[in-house]
Formats: sequence, structure tokens, C-alpha cells
Amino acid sequence: MGNMYKTELIKRVAAQTRLSQRAVGDVVNASQHVITETLREGKAVQFPGFGTFYTRQRQASKVRDMRTGKETPVAARRVAAFRVGEVLKRAVRGARRTRKQG
Repeated sequence: MGNMYKTELIKRVAAQTRLSQRAVGDVVNASQHVITETLREGKAVQFPGFGTFYTRQRQASKVRDMRTGKETPVAARRVAAFRVGEVLKRAVRGARRTRKQG
């Protein structure tokens, strides 16, 4: 089974919602833009149960050129990250959802 690309995602969401592919595409594109802008502002985007998009600081480091052996410094920078939510973890693992006791 291959990867799902954006066009396939749009087609499947359109089929499930009975919205046009154009409308779903507009929503997907707008969502990507909003998530990107929110991360650029240093804020997180949370989808309860699914996961959280956030940024973190990567420390400065050095990399070595395999051909020459020369070390090159890499500056510290902010990078995008994703923390998987519990519901998504369980779904991917195939575990059944359990009811909370108490």
C-alpha cells in the first residue's frame, strides 16, 4: 500500500462529506496555511486525540562531510514537530478503545 498524497486526501474527504473536491481542496489549503502561520508565530495547533503540531528549538551542532572528513557547524534553529495523540496512537496500533474506570 502506497502513501496517500494531498489529492487523494481531498478526493476521499469529498466522497465522505459529499462536498465538491474544489471546496475540500480550499479547506485543506486554508488549513495548511493557518497551521503554518500559527507555528511561525511560535504557537501550537492541537487536535485533541489526534495530535499537536508545535515548534521546538534544535541545538547547534556539527556535521561531518563523509568525503572530506571536514566538520561544518550547523546553527541552532527552530523546527516544526508533531506529537501524536492517544486516540491516533491506539488506532494505528490497532488497540481497542477502553472505557475509563472511575
